[in-house]
Amino acid sequence: MNFQTLFSDFLSLIYPNICLGCDTPLPRGSKYICPKCHYNLPKTNTHTLDDHVFKDKFNGIVPIEHVLVFAYFIKGGIMQHILHDLKYNDNQEIGRMIGRWYGHELLLGGFSDAFDLIVPVPLHPDKLSSRGYNQAYCFGEGLSEALKVPVKEALGRKENIDSQTRKSKVKRIQNVGGIFQVLDKAFLAGRRVLLVDDVLTTGSTLVACSEPLIEAKVKSLSIAVMAGVK
Repeated sequence: MNFQTLFSDFLSLIYPNICLGCDTPLPRGSKYICPKCHYNLPKTNTHTLDDHVFKDKFNGIVPIEHVLVFAYFIKGGIMQHILHDLKYNDNQEIGRMIGRWYGHELLLGGFSDAFDLIVPVPLHPDKLSSRGYNQAYCFGEGLSEALKVPVKEALGRKENIDSQTRKSKVKRIQNVGGIFQVLDKAFLAGRRVLLVDDVLTTGSTLVACSEPLIEAKVKSLSIAVMAGVK
């Protein structure tokens, strides 16, 4: 055991790395999530299903080929802690890590040649400036690394909106309608696009992003998110 390892072990005794799921010290070799919490992640396995509750959110609204959700969002659960750390504690790497994990699951599930381009849902420039990064892009980077598909910021956001939290699904869709725009229609035409975001609730933001992508004549459009609310 070299000095660097000994020093790292000594620091971990004083400042232990804590699992985001259960608040226990992480064993050596684990990052952010302990093996037990990793095993107990509430995965949806939507990549193995033709029909499921998350796909129903888009039926009859926009034509989406695949709706892929890594895990269920449960209030107070591990995915809520992960997303909070990603969005508010500058932990960009955990978004990439979840993206890599899910990307490998998609590879095993037959999605090795399903997409040509990964497009993150954009943040408003003011929010991007304040936060310093787009959490959806971090997730997209992880997926890109695993799937060997490029990630590109192909959508722009024209305006900011009020909080969606207390709005109905219809009001949410109306609130975000027309606020997203494609940055290069010629580049997107004919491509199989995977649109990515952090959380799927009603689907209103993803619907609003889907519309200009469909108008740009993408060959197909699918969605992948880190967590979904039933």
